[in-house]
Amino acid sequence: MIDLHCHSIFSDGELIPSELIRRLEVMEYRACAITDHADASNLDIIVPRMVKVAAEINRHSRTKLIPGIELTLVAPELISTLVRMCRSVTMYPRSSSSTTPLTKSV
Repeated sequence: MIDLHCHSIFSDGELIPSELIRRLEVMEYRACAITDHADASNLDIIVPRMVKVAAEINRHSRTKLIPGIELTLVAPELISTLVRMCRSVTMYPRSSSSTTPLTKSV
């Protein structure tokens, strides 16, 4: 099973990302996307942290963490700018064994 919409304590979830993934691993989930709420005020904090924690967790867990974001209460004219900001974050460090990017260039 795969869950593509979970939240952590970075927004309105109850668990830190590693505990959420640990629990899903016990339930034999293959992957989980943590898509915490963000807007222009916290995007620069949440996205890099989630990308970093995903790289670390994915080295050690059978359940893979897909870093994502849920843009919340954002003016329509800002959405494309904020999406570009999110996509500009490197999804995995070059030293990672993963060579497949999580986003495609548009």
